[in-house]
Amino acid sequence: MQHLQISYVGYATNVLPVNVRQDSTSVVLAALQPTPITFSQVIVTGSRQAEDLNFAANSVSLMSSTEMRRRDRVRIDEALQIIPGVAQVGENVNIRGGSGYSLLGLGGSRVLMLIDDVPVLTSDLGRANWDILPVTEVERVEVLKGAASVLYGSGGISGVVNIITKQPSSVAKFAFRQNAGLYSEPSVSEWDWTDRRLHFYRSDVSYSNTFGRVGIRLAASRHVSTSDRQNGDFRRWYFTGKSVIALDETSNLSIFLTYSRDARGFFVLWRSQDRALETTLTDRINVDGAAGSAIYNKIFSPVLSLKARLSYNAQLIGLPFNLTKDFKPALGLSGEVQTNWLPHVNHNITAGMDYRRDIVEAKYYGKHQGDAVSPYIQETWKLSGIWQVSAGVRYDTYVLVGDSAETQFSPKFGFSYNPFAGTILRASFGRGFRAPSIAERFSVTEPDDNVQLRSNPELEPERSTLLDLGIRQTFGDNISAEISVFSNDYFDAIELLQVNPRGLEFQLRNFPRTRIQGLESEIKFSLWRDRFGVLANATWMDSHYLKAEPASRIAKDDPLPYRPRFIGLFSPSLRLGPVTLEGDFRYITRAEAVSFFPNYERIPQKVFNFRARYQWQNLGFLFQIKNAANYNYTIVEQNLEEIRNFSLSVSGEF
Repeated sequence: MQHLQISYVGYATNVLPVNVRQDSTSVVLAALQPTPITFSQVIVTGSRQAEDLNFAANSVSLMSSTEMRRRDRVRIDEALQIIPGVAQVGENVNIRGGSGYSLLGLGGSRVLMLIDDVPVLTSDLGRANWDILPVTEVERVEVLKGAASVLYGSGGISGVVNIITKQPSSVAKFAFRQNAGLYSEPSVSEWDWTDRRLHFYRSDVSYSNTFGRVGIRLAASRHVSTSDRQNGDFRRWYFTGKSVIALDETSNLSIFLTYSRDARGFFVLWRSQDRALETTLTDRINVDGAAGSAIYNKIFSPVLSLKARLSYNAQLIGLPFNLTKDFKPALGLSGEVQTNWLPHVNHNITAGMDYRRDIVEAKYYGKHQGDAVSPYIQETWKLSGIWQVSAGVRYDTYVLVGDSAETQFSPKFGFSYNPFAGTILRASFGRGFRAPSIAERFSVTEPDDNVQLRSNPELEPERSTLLDLGIRQTFGDNISAEISVFSNDYFDAIELLQVNPRGLEFQLRNFPRTRIQGLESEIKFSLWRDRFGVLANATWMDSHYLKAEPASRIAKDDPLPYRPRFIGLFSPSLRLGPVTLEGDFRYITRAEAVSFFPNYERIPQKVFNFRARYQWQNLGFLFQIKNAANYNYTIVEQNLEEIRNFSLSVSGEF
């Protein structure tokens, strides 16, 4: 007798006994029940192989497409803010305080962005482009917190965001979403900078079907906004395509392509506090972004499988000075071979090799090529029905052709312990590594440019260590809770330093050793036959420098810039027949330090969003108010966050 485990995001996992005889076919009928509890879902990010989230040794959070659709999010980084420990600082996704602010996109991302397990950070800046993929094409998002270099190499120094795209449907399906909205008048009359009615709209359409052995999924999106501020407007197009080809009964080929076109302005700093929605900059850009991958999966036997991929990445983000003339997208080419082997029912070994080639050419940092080669191996060992141990190593080598070579040995160890039903104790330790990007090392500007940059070819790689302890607890099918304690140490962190306090003159430098410690908690529950539900989470953090750096004007125990001490979310929902009412209240304490205008007044975030949704057959209608109180605040100095806006959306699937 064997057991078949069936799982899907948003539904409780079902395990059924199956009796399959040799050379025969068994038909199994199964039903899944909706549940707000995500611990029993199957994930891939925590160990590069399918595993039960309940038994993952790492701290991993899961966000389903249903949660994104309920909140009508238009950007993935915006949607991530319901996950505990995650905040947004400008264009940076900040996981447990790992990232600060990157002015004009300078400074590589410490969070590795994946699309279907494929890295998509840009090859020049080393940054994530959260606009490259429409939210409507996302099946789920898995967020791995803490150092992940043993799994994914350079880039995952403080976490990984793995975006799993939707699969082609077995029958013809057409889906759409139309969203339109208006911005409120500013709460301060002096900020009213235009007589136009400021607005935005977005259209998303997709088609999916399977023809014989070939499944396809095609999608297109158009997003236009006047913005609520001067020179913040944009016009964006997105096109995505995915095909899954069943080559035979044991192998398939998955091909994914995405393309985005972005025409926009930049708002970096306000003109003055009395004219907070106006700016002196008039830079505008038109940029294209494209990424694609081909993934081959082969099952040789019940205990041995292979995955091989090739990928392409050419994107351009940030740096708004003479951008259209002097920059072109850097090209990233990569490949990977990975095997999964089960030598024993209690042992699962994953091993593979990554390769990446970066090809970069731009006026501001020259012509460069880089190569990365990274072998890795990891084993998961089920010691018993209640103990599971995982361990792995990875060796990264990054060679900048004609220049330098960086290497890193990254170990990882973790375990999970299930003492009784509904309780999981877990712990993990790992190291992180990020080689400085080509732009971080070599960027230098012209004397008459808006922003002055000094190059720093001597930048050292960033490194980190992580210790994470946690407990997961479920109470029946409707209540779940998790508490984590973490400590992250960063060595030679790369940050942007203002070298001339009287002007916009900067250089990227290695900063001394820093430490971020904290506690993270989350609870989800539903009552009254799932009519009433609550999602609440809170993260407390302490971040500081462990060593003084007089040249950078840093003293020991100074707080890290743009890191709050507390992040909290409270989100209740009430469903009455076809009508659902929801709210999100997000509170984040003021940053204890900033980088560019240290005397600037800082206040906490207190933002409330309200939603009312009505479902009629296959159509959904959603009315939403963002920043309902029209609360004025900044995350980055002299840059007001989005003012109140109202929107209405209609979506459906046929």
